[in-house]
Amino acid sequence: MASQFRSALLVLLVLSLAVYGRDGGHGFAEAATGAAAGAAGSSGRPTSMRRVHFYTFTDTIPHPGTCALAEATAELGGVLRIIGLSKRPGYILIHSHSPTLKFLMLQEVIEYELNEGRIAKDDLMIFADGHDVLLQRPLAEIVAAYERWPGSPYLISGEKNCWPWPHTDPSHGKWDPGMAVAPNTTFPVHKWLQISASEFCRAIPEKGPYRYPNIGLSMGPVHRFLEVLKRNNRIVLDEDVNDQGAMWLVIIRHALELNMEIDQNAEVFLNMLQYEQGDLAREPCVADFFAEPNVATPAAPPALAEAEAFVLTGLLRYCPAGADLTDADICRMAASSLGIRWGGSYEGPGDHHFCLHADDGRDAVYFNAAGERAAVSPQNGFYGSLCRKVPAPGGSARLRAPPLNLLTNFTPGFLHFNGPSHEDDTWVACYHAWVEEFRVSGKGHVFFDVDHNIVLSTDDICDYSWYRIRDFHAHPVHGGVLDFLKDFYKLPVDPGLLAWRGSTSAVDAVKLGREEDLHSSSERLQEALFELSSAPV
Repeated sequence: MASQFRSALLVLLVLSLAVYGRDGGHGFAEAATGAAAGAAGSSGRPTSMRRVHFYTFTDTIPHPGTCALAEATAELGGVLRIIGLSKRPGYILIHSHSPTLKFLMLQEVIEYELNEGRIAKDDLMIFADGHDVLLQRPLAEIVAAYERWPGSPYLISGEKNCWPWPHTDPSHGKWDPGMAVAPNTTFPVHKWLQISASEFCRAIPEKGPYRYPNIGLSMGPVHRFLEVLKRNNRIVLDEDVNDQGAMWLVIIRHALELNMEIDQNAEVFLNMLQYEQGDLAREPCVADFFAEPNVATPAAPPALAEAEAFVLTGLLRYCPAGADLTDADICRMAASSLGIRWGGSYEGPGDHHFCLHADDGRDAVYFNAAGERAAVSPQNGFYGSLCRKVPAPGGSARLRAPPLNLLTNFTPGFLHFNGPSHEDDTWVACYHAWVEEFRVSGKGHVFFDVDHNIVLSTDDICDYSWYRIRDFHAHPVHGGVLDFLKDFYKLPVDPGLLAWRGSTSAVDAVKLGREEDLHSSSERLQEALFELSSAPV
């Protein structure tokens, strides 16, 4: 097992070279997706596609929750971008009051990736907590749901519980952890108005059952997301409020200016805190949580029939068996039906096979006529595949759907098990349902480690087949993973990111302990995390 993980690391490092592309592009472009994958504009043609970058934070590799999120993302049309893996497990707990670190780090990463040209200011981005969030619908469907809001807002998840403020009424929620915020503490809204801590829970108007904002899930254009992060982090640093409290202040002070919306009807994000039996059409997470529709799907309008015959994969992906478009004319038809420019045919031995979409600035579809001389597996991180829509026997992740939320009549794209909602058996049951639905080896499932600027496969490091996960917090690490971590933590952090962060970054300002003291009770884990580590962190 140890040699398996060491050899896997070498393979992963070779794979990481593929993200740069043949034309010298930098970084890793995320999936191009959106309403075009499943909806059409008034003309009957699919609406224009939007690039989506899906970020999460974790300082722990591996973690079963992060693994489930990464594998579902790979199956549902994207590549998960993870920030935080240059730090050691538990760093977030010693940095400062949780969860301050993740937004401070996210702001630096977004600014850096914008500067490097890896992402663009009008692209969409999603941010999710790294351990207790599960993706359950294709990213294209999530974008289509998001675009029901006018003006591309910064959309933040809603929840039933008002946190971190004092509760003064039963409608404020059932979980009041007694935060050390005195009820009479006041916060300025502007120079002529202030609000006390006890008034926050009454300040948010109720337009759905998930009334209160929760920072564990959010979505919006990169430029708007970055403006929210800047305001939020400034409040965290200047007013000594944690990220959740700071976000409330951003909403109260800047919601109109920044076009901020709370997903109070769980159209995109469903918060599982205070979930009650019967909220969903099927309970989480019973054996048939993901199921085929039990009613016939209405026939597509004639204008959509052609578009719905083809789908676009995420980047660095080939079509499933039997779905390749092996004819140039069919490839051109697929490009037309999906609303993408046709670039022509070429012969490229060793390149992405058959019908491909080049998302490297050209935004065009090409057909590689090299046949069997094309690459056996995807090699270019900027290429995806156009495929025929062929249902897999017994259903597929795209055909099998999670249950409807009966409170709002929407099927959200994400589940978030925050606070005590991950302390019972529900998260465990859902984790295993996600593994059953989305985990598969040898299919190219990867995530992008932003800190080290490499792509990592989930095949080995997310393999928990040797142990059944029984708890959100406690999960063992076997010797092969420890050997992998010894090599992993010797990898250099992206020098460009380090230079951007500089020597005075708040990300590196630890207030509650020392990183080198983490996990001091485990000699083997300490050795894997720190001994002979030469990588700057």
